Amino acid sequence: MDSALPPPPGDPPPPDSADECIPPKKRGTWHSDQQPVTFIPPKKRRIWRNVQHPEVSNIDWISAMPDDILVKILSLVTIREAAMTDCLSSRWRHLWENIHQLSLKARAFGMQVLPNSNYLENPDLWNSEATKFVHKVNELLRHHNGSGVQEFKVQFPLTSAHAPDINRWVVFAVTSGAKSLKLLLSLCDVHGMVAIQHVEPYSFPLKHFTDVVGCKLHRLHLSNCSIETVHANLSGFSYLYCLKLDSVAVVDAVVLNIMSSCSALRLMGLRKCHQLINLRASHPQLLCMEVYDCKSLISISIHAEKLVDFSYKGHKVDVQYEYAPVVHSLSAHFVKKNECPLECIGAHFKLRSLTLQFPSRLQVPCVLQKGERFAGLKEIVLCLLTSWKERIHSVAYLLKAAPVVETFKLEVYGNLQPVSKLKVKWPKNCILRVLHTVKLGGFSGEAELLRLLFFLLRRSPMLKDLLIDPHPCHYVGFGRWKREKSEDAMRCYYARGVALKHLPPKIPSTVKLSVM
Repeated sequence: MDSALPPPPGDPPPPDSADECIPPKKRGTWHSDQQPVTFIPPKKRRIWRNVQHPEVSNIDWISAMPDDILVKILSLVTIREAAMTDCLSSRWRHLWENIHQLSLKARAFGMQVLPNSNYLENPDLWNSEATKFVHKVNELLRHHNGSGVQEFKVQFPLTSAHAPDINRWVVFAVTSGAKSLKLLLSLCDVHGMVAIQHVEPYSFPLKHFTDVVGCKLHRLHLSNCSIETVHANLSGFSYLYCLKLDSVAVVDAVVLNIMSSCSALRLMGLRKCHQLINLRASHPQLLCMEVYDCKSLISISIHAEKLVDFSYKGHKVDVQYEYAPVVHSLSAHFVKKNECPLECIGAHFKLRSLTLQFPSRLQVPCVLQKGERFAGLKEIVLCLLTSWKERIHSVAYLLKAAPVVETFKLEVYGNLQPVSKLKVKWPKNCILRVLHTVKLGGFSGEAELLRLLFFLLRRSPMLKDLLIDPHPCHYVGFGRWKREKSEDAMRCYYARGVALKHLPPKIPSTVKLSVM
C-alpha cells in the first residue's frame, strides 16, 4: 500500500491531521544512506516542539540575568520599588541592597508630599514628616551593603536638629565610594529652593574629607546648609571637578580655600550665597563658573587661565578679569532697573557667545562704547524685561557692532503692550553679511519687534531661518535653556496671527519662516 518507511526512532511522528495536510509529493521520505528529508515549515516545527516541551516558554529570562545587570535595573526605580522586589523569589532577595543610585526623597519612600505652605506654616507637621523621613533613610542604609554607590542624594528639608543623622549619611557616602554627593536640604517649588524659616541650617562637616584615602568624590552639590571652617588638608576633594553651592552660608575665604583643595575642579556654581562680599576665583583648571543672586556681593575677581564660560545674574557688581584670556562665552543677567549688563563684559578678544538681560531700556551710547569688544561674536542672545518702544533701534546698533554674528536670539518676557505708532531711526550702512538665523521668543505681537524683524529681513542677505515662538525660554545655568510650558492661549493665538499676517509678505523665498 504505502511504501514510505516509518519515521526514524527518537523523533515522534507528527499528528495525523498535520500529515494529511502535506501534499504527497512533498512528504518526507526516509533513505538508508541519508538523513530524513522533511518539508514542514520551520515555524510550524518550532511551535510543535514548544507544545511538546512547554517548560521552554516559561523560563524567567530576567531572573536569569547576571547580578550586576539586575542591580543596574533596580537603580533606575525608586528605593521603595526596588525594595519590593525582595519578596519575588530567593533569586531577587537582597539584590536591591546593592543598588548604585541612592536618591532619597519623600516620593522614593512612598511618603505623601504636602504643599510647601503646610511645612512653612506648621512646624509640628514638618517635624513629624522630617522624623519619619530620617527613620526611613537610616533603616535603608542599615540594609545596604555599603559599597559600589555611584550617587548619594538626599532631598528633604532638614536642619541642624538632624545633624547627627546627616553626618552618618555623609560618612556612608564617603566610605561607600560615592562619586556624586547631593544634600538638598530645602523645599523646591516653582521659584526654586526655599529654606525652612527661623531654624539653624545644617553645618556640612568638612572634617570627613581630611586625610581621606580612596575618596573618589567627583560632584558635590549642597543646598540650604552652612560651611564654617576649612581644614588644611582636604584630600577628599582631590578628584572633585564640579562644586555647586545653593543657599549656603559661606564666606569668601572659605570658598577660596576649598577651591585650592580641588585640584581637578572644572565647574563651579554659587547661588544665593548671601555672605559672599568680595569673591575671588583663582584656579588653573576652572572651565565654567556661575554666580547667581548673591545679594551682598560687591566685587568678583577672576584669575583662571582656562576659563571659557562665565555667567552672572543679579545686581551690578565690579567684575575684574585679572587673567582670563580664553573666555568665549559670557552671560550677564541684570535684574535692577537702569543697570546695564554691558558693564560685565570686559575685554575678551576671543569672546564668541554673549547673553545679556536688560531690566530696562538700553541707551545707544552704551552700546557704541563697547562696540570694539563685539568684533568676534558669533552668537548674541538678548533678554528684555520691559518694552523698549522707539529704543528698539539700540538692538540694531548692537548687531552692527558685531560684523561676524551668525545667530541672533531675542527673548521677551511678560505681556508687553503692543504699540501702534512708532518712529524708529535705524542705523545707516548696516549690513549683517553673515547673519543666517534669527529666533524671537516670547513674542506677543508687539509692533516694535515687528519693526525690528522687518529691518533684519532687509539688511541680512544670508538669512536662512526665522523662528517665532510665543513661549519664552529661560536660562537655567551651565549653557542650558528651558522653554516655558505655561501658555496664555489668547495671547499666543494673537501673537501667531500677527506673525502669520505681517511677516510672509516681507520674507524672501530663501528664508524659512517657522511659527511655533
